[in-house]
Amino acid sequence: MNTLPSLSAIEESFDDAVRRGHAALHLLAEARIPPTPARFAVAYAHHLGAIPDLSLAIKRLIAHDRLNAEAVDEFYHQFLASDPNQAEIDAASRKIQSAVGDVAQQIGSSSRSHQAFAEGLEGFAGALSSGHVTAGLTDQMLLLTREVERDHKQLQDRLSDTARELDTLRGQLDRLEREARRDALTGIGNRAQFDRQLRAAVARVKRDNEPLCLMMIDIDHFKRFNDMYGHQMGDQVLKLVAHQLALVGGENHQPARYGGEEFALILAGADLAEAGELAETLRGKVEGRKVVNRRTGETLGKVTLSIGVTRFREGESAAELVHRADEAMYRAKGNGRNCVVVDQPS
Repeated sequence: MNTLPSLSAIEESFDDAVRRGHAALHLLAEARIPPTPARFAVAYAHHLGAIPDLSLAIKRLIAHDRLNAEAVDEFYHQFLASDPNQAEIDAASRKIQSAVGDVAQQIGSSSRSHQAFAEGLEGFAGALSSGHVTAGLTDQMLLLTREVERDHKQLQDRLSDTARELDTLRGQLDRLEREARRDALTGIGNRAQFDRQLRAAVARVKRDNEPLCLMMIDIDHFKRFNDMYGHQMGDQVLKLVAHQLALVGGENHQPARYGGEEFALILAGADLAEAGELAETLRGKVEGRKVVNRRTGETLGKVTLSIGVTRFREGESAAELVHRADEAMYRAKGNGRNCVVVDQPS
């Protein structure tokens, strides 16, 4: 994830900074987006060009006249804001370091006690062989033995405590890792997880020469639905689409919420015909579900999807694959929505 400090580390002349600042404000004004500090940071980063994925996403929305305040706010959290889990991760790391340090210190202390005991035992053995064992020497050996036993018990107790601490911290880190990969609302993969999975899938295709397809999905007229029925009902629609997407994807394919009302499905090992069939299946399943207000029992209508499908072409990047699937999705919208467009090879 890119962060604001990394942007501030890029040196600019005063004139360049002022020029980019004006361009950032102009970008927000053109889209009628109120220029909060976070939104200005997104627009400035775009004009700075330090985060290519951010600039690509903004250009895509501008091309389709869909750049709005909600999208820019989402870009801020995706590309610029600090990870909300980072403080917990740092705290867990500090605890692990402290626990390991305590154990290392305890082992060092125990090693010194064992060394003293070994030296005392060697002296006691020499005294036995020479017949010069005294009461004082015997008492000294008993004292060393008790110290070794005490240190051994302390070390065992500390190791047991540390094992429990590390087990708890491991569970905490596992939870944070899961949260970092999942969209909080829908439970499927988030944008960051999608980016990682797609890069890995493209790398496998280039290595193993297996087919790879990508499906990009957009909920038709979602903003209108949100405005009419409220964000809570809008959230229910997002959950509905995510659930059906996960069912269609099954165990072999990787669903994700790409951003806002857009979703994606990575279809590793699927050819274009199979991907198109899955897209039609998804579109039909979602269209067949009615949206009902559970509180009032009122039927609010049905949800439809515009879906674009494309197959990876040799030599292209993950970003280029996303762009072609995205363009196919927008052609579906241009064809009247509630349909699938498969990007056929030229």
